[in-house]
Amino acid sequence: MIKVGSIDWFKLNRTLHRDIGYLCIGLTIVFAISGIALNHVGDWDPNYIVERTEKAFLAKSDLPDKQLNVELLMLFPSSEPIKATYWESVTQYKLFFKNGGAITVNFAKETAVYEHFQERVIFKQFNTLHLNEAKKGWIVFSDIYAGLLLFLALSALFMVKGKYSAWRLKRGWLIIVGGSIPLIYIFW
Repeated sequence: MIKVGSIDWFKLNRTLHRDIGYLCIGLTIVFAISGIALNHVGDWDPNYIVERTEKAFLAKSDLPDKQLNVELLMLFPSSEPIKATYWESVTQYKLFFKNGGAITVNFAKETAVYEHFQERVIFKQFNTLHLNEAKKGWIVFSDIYAGLLLFLALSALFMVKGKYSAWRLKRGWLIIVGGSIPLIYIFW
């Protein structure tokens, strides 16, 4: 038992490790979920559900924009007001709705594509926090959280005494392997 004065450092370490660990559980779940989602951003959009519909569109590119909009709304009926339109190129026209949807016409391919974007309510907010896209206050909080995780990792080294201690070869190799995995990945 390590005591300095009347403080039992082993007991204090265990108490702090336990209580800080409980505090970090919710945060760790949020960061883990968003981390997995962001790792697979090439497979799916973790922030939005995108519904995509493609149809043949045989209208001529020389129609006035207002007439073109009418034709597109007949092809993809929508009660949403139009936010904006513009010509991306000579053969490509875009129409945007106020709700975030869009129609893209490709006159060369004679197609029109309607895309509707719907926010993934929980994932988008978790990802915003994970990527530090929130306000400056969240950066400070994230730094504190990272410090707490660092404390949990280091204090765990002193949680168990005796033959099950992290300082024994039987358990210590797990620490070495855990620290080596990122190094091997980076330098391999």
